[in-house]
Amino acid sequence: MLRNRQRARFAIAALLSFGVVAASAATAATKNRRPITKPGYDESAPRIGLFEGIDADALGVQMIPKNSLGGQLLIENKTDQPITVEMPDAIVGVHVLPQLDDFGGGGDFGGGGDTGGGGNQAVGGGGGLGGGGFGGGQMGGGGGGFFSIPPERVVRIPYRSVCLEHGKPEPRPRNSYRVVPVTDYTDDPVLQTVIRMVAAQKIDPAVAQAATWHIANGMSWRQLAMKKYDRVAAPDVPYFNHAQLFAAQSLVSVARSKAKEAADEKAEPAAIPDRTRRSIR
Repeated sequence: MLRNRQRARFAIAALLSFGVVAASAATAATKNRRPITKPGYDESAPRIGLFEGIDADALGVQMIPKNSLGGQLLIENKTDQPITVEMPDAIVGVHVLPQLDDFGGGGDFGGGGDTGGGGNQAVGGGGGLGGGGFGGGQMGGGGGGFFSIPPERVVRIPYRSVCLEHGKPEPRPRNSYRVVPVTDYTDDPVLQTVIRMVAAQKIDPAVAQAATWHIANGMSWRQLAMKKYDRVAAPDVPYFNHAQLFAAQSLVSVARSKAKEAADEKAEPAAIPDRTRRSIR
Protein backbone atom coordinates (compact mmCIF):
# COMPACT_ATOMS: atom_id res chain seq x y z
CA MET A 1 0.00 0.00 0.00
CA LEU A 2 2.80 2.36 0.98
CA ARG A 3 4.69 1.54 -2.19
CA ASN A 4 1.60 2.27 -4.30
CA ARG A 5 1.24 5.68 -2.66
CA GLN A 6 4.90 6.43 -3.24
CA ARG A 7 4.55 5.41 -6.89
CA ALA A 8 1.47 7.63 -7.26
CA ARG A 9 3.31 10.59 -5.76
CA PHE A 10 6.27 9.98 -8.03
CA ALA A 11 4.00 9.79 -11.08
CA ILE A 12 2.28 13.08 -10.16
CA ALA A 13 5.61 14.79 -9.50
CA ALA A 14 6.99 13.53 -12.80
CA LEU A 15 3.89 14.72 -14.64
CA LEU A 16 4.13 18.18 -13.08
CA SER A 17 7.82 18.38 -13.86
CA PHE A 18 7.17 17.38 -17.45
CA GLY A 19 4.50 20.08 -17.72
CA VAL A 20 6.89 22.75 -16.42
CA VAL A 21 9.65 21.60 -18.77
CA ALA A 22 7.28 21.55 -21.75
CA ALA A 23 5.97 25.04 -20.97
CA SER A 24 9.50 26.35 -20.48
CA ALA A 25 10.60 24.78 -23.76
CA ALA A 26 7.67 26.35 -25.60
CA THR A 27 8.43 29.78 -24.11
CA ALA A 28 12.11 29.45 -24.94
CA ALA A 29 11.32 28.42 -28.51
CA THR A 30 9.05 31.46 -28.93
CA LYS A 31 11.61 33.91 -27.62
CA ASN A 32 14.48 32.38 -29.58
CA ARG A 33 12.71 32.97 -32.89
CA ARG A 34 13.68 36.10 -34.78
CA PRO A 35 11.16 38.95 -34.27
CA ILE A 36 8.92 39.92 -37.17
CA THR A 37 9.86 43.37 -38.50
CA LYS A 38 7.30 43.62 -41.31
CA PRO A 39 4.01 42.36 -39.85
CA GLY A 40 1.06 41.75 -42.13
CA TYR A 41 -2.67 41.96 -41.58
CA ASP A 42 -4.93 38.97 -40.94
CA GLU A 43 -8.57 39.93 -41.53
CA SER A 44 -9.81 36.90 -39.59
CA ALA A 45 -7.79 37.69 -36.46
CA PRO A 46 -9.65 39.33 -33.56
CA ARG A 47 -8.64 42.91 -32.75
CA ILE A 48 -7.40 44.06 -29.39
CA GLY A 49 -5.92 47.34 -28.18
CA LEU A 50 -2.31 47.32 -27.00
CA PHE A 51 -3.06 48.14 -23.37
CA GLU A 52 -6.21 46.01 -23.38
CA GLY A 53 -4.06 43.10 -24.53
CA ILE A 54 -1.50 43.74 -21.80
CA ASP A 55 -4.21 43.82 -19.13
CA ALA A 56 -5.70 40.57 -20.46
CA ASP A 57 -2.25 38.91 -20.48
CA ALA A 58 -2.66 38.30 -24.22
CA LEU A 59 0.25 40.59 -25.12
CA GLY A 60 3.68 41.09 -23.64
CA VAL A 61 5.49 44.35 -24.38
CA GLN A 62 9.15 45.23 -23.93
CA MET A 63 10.48 48.72 -24.54
CA ILE A 64 14.17 48.81 -25.44
CA PRO A 65 15.32 52.44 -25.48
CA LYS A 66 18.41 53.34 -27.48
CA ASN A 67 18.39 56.73 -25.78
CA SER A 68 15.85 59.47 -25.05
CA LEU A 69 15.20 59.92 -28.78
CA GLY A 70 13.85 56.45 -29.50
CA GLY A 71 14.34 52.71 -29.57
CA GLN A 72 12.42 49.50 -30.26
CA LEU A 73 9.20 47.92 -29.03
CA LEU A 74 8.89 44.13 -28.87
CA ILE A 75 5.25 43.02 -28.82
CA GLU A 76 4.59 39.33 -28.10
CA ASN A 77 1.39 37.45 -28.89
CA LYS A 78 1.17 35.18 -25.84
CA THR A 79 -1.85 33.25 -27.15
CA ASP A 80 -2.16 30.29 -29.51
CA GLN A 81 -4.28 32.30 -31.97
CA PRO A 82 -3.41 35.19 -34.31
CA ILE A 83 -4.16 38.66 -32.92
CA THR A 84 -4.55 42.03 -34.63
CA VAL A 85 -3.10 44.72 -32.38
CA GLU A 86 -4.59 48.22 -32.47
CA MET A 87 -1.83 50.64 -31.50
CA PRO A 88 -2.44 53.87 -29.56
CA ASP A 89 -1.55 57.20 -31.13
CA ALA A 90 1.28 57.61 -28.60
CA ILE A 91 2.86 55.96 -25.57
CA VAL A 92 4.97 56.81 -22.54
CA GLY A 93 7.78 54.67 -21.18
CA VAL A 94 8.61 54.89 -17.47
CA HIS A 95 11.73 53.45 -15.89
CA VAL A 96 11.07 50.49 -13.59
CA LEU A 97 13.44 50.24 -10.65
CA PRO A 98 14.91 46.72 -10.18
CA GLN A 99 13.19 46.14 -6.83
CA LEU A 100 9.81 46.87 -8.46
CA ASP A 101 10.17 44.53 -11.43
CA ASP A 102 7.82 41.92 -9.94
CA PHE A 103 4.88 44.30 -9.60
CA GLY A 104 2.37 45.85 -11.99
CA GLY A 105 1.55 45.07 -15.61
CA GLY A 106 3.50 44.97 -18.82
CA GLY A 107 3.57 41.26 -19.60
CA ASP A 108 6.55 38.91 -19.41
CA PHE A 109 8.80 41.39 -21.19
CA GLY A 110 8.37 44.72 -19.47
CA GLY A 111 8.02 44.00 -15.78
CA GLY A 112 5.94 46.49 -13.84
CA GLY A 113 6.21 49.19 -11.27
CA ASP A 114 4.84 52.69 -10.97
CA THR A 115 5.34 56.00 -12.72
CA GLY A 116 6.94 57.83 -9.82
CA GLY A 117 10.14 57.81 -7.82
CA GLY A 118 13.74 57.92 -8.98
CA GLY A 119 15.51 56.16 -11.78
CA ASN A 120 16.08 57.17 -15.37
CA GLN A 121 13.95 59.70 -17.21
CA ALA A 122 10.54 58.89 -18.64
CA VAL A 123 10.15 59.17 -22.40
CA GLY A 124 7.10 59.82 -24.55
CA GLY A 125 6.35 59.40 -28.23
CA GLY A 126 5.52 56.70 -30.72
CA GLY A 127 6.22 55.86 -34.33
CA GLY A 128 5.83 52.54 -36.05
CA LEU A 129 6.51 51.03 -39.43
CA GLY A 130 4.83 53.68 -41.53
CA GLY A 131 5.09 57.40 -42.10
CA GLY A 132 2.79 58.41 -39.26
CA GLY A 133 2.52 57.57 -35.60
CA PHE A 134 1.11 54.38 -34.16
CA GLY A 135 -2.31 55.66 -35.14
CA GLY A 136 -1.46 56.58 -38.72
CA GLY A 137 0.42 55.44 -41.78
CA GLN A 138 0.64 51.98 -43.27
CA MET A 139 2.01 49.51 -40.78
CA GLY A 140 3.11 46.42 -42.65
CA GLY A 141 0.30 44.93 -44.70
CA GLY A 142 -2.44 46.37 -42.55
CA GLY A 143 -4.16 49.71 -42.34
CA GLY A 144 -3.37 52.66 -40.16
CA GLY A 145 -2.50 51.85 -36.58
CA PHE A 146 -2.93 48.09 -36.55
CA PHE A 147 -1.13 44.90 -37.57
CA SER A 148 -1.43 41.18 -36.91
CA ILE A 149 0.86 38.91 -34.90
CA PRO A 150 0.87 35.13 -35.48
CA PRO A 151 0.43 32.85 -32.45
CA GLU A 152 3.33 32.90 -29.97
CA ARG A 153 5.40 35.26 -32.12
CA VAL A 154 7.03 38.61 -31.48
CA VAL A 155 6.84 41.77 -33.61
CA ARG A 156 9.53 44.45 -33.41
CA ILE A 157 8.65 48.04 -34.29
CA PRO A 158 10.67 51.25 -33.90
CA TYR A 159 9.53 54.30 -31.98
CA ARG A 160 10.75 57.86 -31.61
CA SER A 161 10.50 59.75 -28.34
CA VAL A 162 11.46 62.74 -26.25
CA CYS A 163 12.70 63.10 -22.67
CA LEU A 164 9.91 64.02 -20.23
CA GLU A 165 12.02 64.57 -17.09
CA HIS A 166 14.87 67.06 -17.28
CA GLY A 167 17.88 66.23 -15.12
CA LYS A 168 17.37 62.48 -14.86
CA PRO A 169 19.82 59.98 -16.45
CA GLU A 170 19.50 59.09 -20.13
CA PRO A 171 17.65 55.82 -20.93
CA ARG A 172 19.86 52.88 -21.89
CA PRO A 173 19.06 49.56 -23.57
CA ARG A 174 19.68 47.62 -20.35
CA ASN A 175 17.14 49.69 -18.39
CA SER A 176 13.74 48.12 -17.76
CA TYR A 177 10.89 50.30 -19.01
CA ARG A 178 7.14 49.94 -18.64
CA VAL A 179 4.83 51.18 -21.40
CA VAL A 180 1.81 53.17 -20.16
CA PRO A 181 -0.93 55.27 -21.80
CA VAL A 182 -0.12 58.96 -22.21
CA THR A 183 -3.16 59.90 -20.12
CA ASP A 184 -1.93 57.71 -17.24
CA TYR A 185 1.37 59.61 -17.15
CA THR A 186 0.08 63.18 -17.36
CA ASP A 187 -3.24 64.98 -17.24
CA ASP A 188 -1.78 68.07 -18.96
CA PRO A 189 -3.56 68.22 -22.34
CA VAL A 190 -0.80 70.37 -23.88
CA LEU A 191 1.92 67.88 -22.93
CA GLN A 192 -0.27 65.03 -24.17
CA THR A 193 -0.61 66.85 -27.49
CA VAL A 194 3.15 67.39 -27.85
CA ILE A 195 3.83 63.70 -27.15
CA ARG A 196 1.31 62.74 -29.84
CA MET A 197 2.89 65.22 -32.26
CA VAL A 198 6.31 63.66 -31.62
CA ALA A 199 4.81 60.24 -32.38
CA ALA A 200 2.98 61.33 -35.51
CA GLN A 201 5.45 63.71 -37.14
CA LYS A 202 9.14 63.85 -37.85
CA ILE A 203 9.79 66.92 -35.72
CA ASP A 204 13.39 68.01 -35.24
CA PRO A 205 14.44 66.22 -32.01
CA ALA A 206 15.98 69.37 -30.53
CA VAL A 207 12.82 71.38 -31.24
CA ALA A 208 10.61 68.71 -29.67
CA GLN A 209 12.91 68.43 -26.64
CA ALA A 210 12.97 72.16 -25.94
CA ALA A 211 9.17 72.36 -26.21
CA THR A 212 8.72 69.35 -23.92
CA TRP A 213 11.05 70.61 -21.20
CA HIS A 214 9.29 73.98 -21.32
CA ILE A 215 5.88 72.36 -20.78
CA ALA A 216 6.69 69.34 -18.61
CA ASN A 217 9.44 70.76 -16.42
CA GLY A 218 8.66 74.49 -16.38
CA MET A 219 11.97 75.55 -17.94
CA SER A 220 11.89 79.10 -19.28
CA TRP A 221 13.06 79.88 -22.80
CA ARG A 222 15.99 81.76 -21.26
CA GLN A 223 17.01 78.70 -19.23
CA LEU A 224 16.80 76.56 -22.35
CA ALA A 225 18.90 79.08 -24.31
CA MET A 226 21.60 79.01 -21.61
CA LYS A 227 21.71 75.20 -21.33
CA LYS A 228 24.98 73.77 -22.65
CA TYR A 229 26.69 70.42 -23.20
CA ASP A 230 29.47 70.08 -20.63
CA ARG A 231 32.33 68.74 -22.74
CA VAL A 232 35.71 67.61 -21.45
CA ALA A 233 38.80 69.27 -22.97
CA ALA A 234 36.63 71.20 -25.42
CA PRO A 235 34.46 74.33 -25.36
CA ASP A 236 30.91 73.83 -24.13
CA VAL A 237 28.26 74.15 -26.83
CA PRO A 238 24.58 75.15 -26.50
CA TYR A 239 21.90 72.46 -26.45
CA PHE A 240 19.70 74.54 -28.72
CA ASN A 241 20.34 77.21 -31.34
CA HIS A 242 18.12 80.25 -31.87
CA ALA A 243 16.24 78.71 -34.79
CA GLN A 244 15.43 75.57 -32.78
CA LEU A 245 14.14 77.59 -29.82
CA PHE A 246 12.01 79.75 -32.11
CA ALA A 247 10.56 76.60 -33.69
CA ALA A 248 9.96 75.12 -30.22
CA GLN A 249 7.95 78.19 -29.22
CA SER A 250 5.83 77.77 -32.35
CA LEU A 251 5.36 74.07 -31.55
CA VAL A 252 4.11 74.92 -28.06
CA SER A 253 1.65 77.44 -29.51
CA VAL A 254 0.32 74.85 -31.96
CA ALA A 255 0.01 72.25 -29.19
CA ARG A 256 -1.93 74.67 -26.99
CA SER A 257 -4.30 75.47 -29.86
CA LYS A 258 -4.87 71.78 -30.61
CA ALA A 259 -5.46 70.98 -26.94
CA LYS A 260 -7.98 73.83 -26.66
CA GLU A 261 -9.80 72.68 -29.81
CA ALA A 262 -10.03 69.14 -28.43
CA ALA A 263 -11.36 70.43 -25.10
CA ASP A 264 -13.94 72.62 -26.85
CA GLU A 265 -15.15 69.68 -28.93
CA LYS A 266 -15.67 67.59 -25.80
CA ALA A 267 -17.53 70.43 -24.10
CA GLU A 268 -19.95 71.01 -27.00
CA PRO A 269 -23.26 69.13 -26.59
CA ALA A 270 -24.10 66.65 -29.31
CA ALA A 271 -26.41 68.05 -31.99
CA ILE A 272 -29.99 66.76 -31.72
CA PRO A 273 -31.73 66.01 -35.05
CA ASP A 274 -34.91 68.02 -35.81
CA ARG A 275 -37.10 64.91 -35.67
CA THR A 276 -35.83 64.11 -32.20
CA ARG A 277 -36.47 67.68 -31.06
CA ARG A 278 -40.07 67.50 -32.28
CA SER A 279 -40.65 64.21 -30.44
CA ILE A 280 -39.22 65.68 -27.24
CA ARG A 281 -41.64 68.62 -27.46
